[in-house]
Amino acid sequence: MAFTSPPFRLQRDGRVRVRPLGEEFDAVRVPSFQGLYALHRLHLTGLSGPVIEDPAHSVLHWLVPPGSANDRGWPPGVTALGRGYCLAVPAADRVGGPWVGDGEVRWLTLPPVGQCLTDPEVLHSTLAKVFGGRCG
Repeated sequence: MAFTSPPFRLQRDGRVRVRPLGEEFDAVRVPSFQGLYALHRLHLTGLSGPVIEDPAHSVLHWLVPPGSANDRGWPPGVTALGRGYCLAVPAADRVGGPWVGDGEVRWLTLPPVGQCLTDPEVLHSTLAKVFGGRCG
């Protein structure tokens, strides 16, 4: 069965909003260096959902279905964020490239349109390869 995700609503006003996790989505936080490598691998296959870059903290966030971030062993350095956490989510029109811009949270890839979440199994597999197969 193909992975599908429900769309969620984003404003187009340039603002960043803090959103609770565990309702519409969870997040997987990855250090920028490894995250950019993983994003490249996922982009080649077309399997990555949109990615949020937080340049001030040098991390990327993949959005995954609610409740799916904590139920697998992620590689060391990868953090699963679910219910009880919040995430700064940029407006749909805050898009930029890596290490470019004002340092504020933005979409590193095109913002969500339709398929907005990444399949956690695909993300886990890719990150295991990027981190050398070291999973908890």
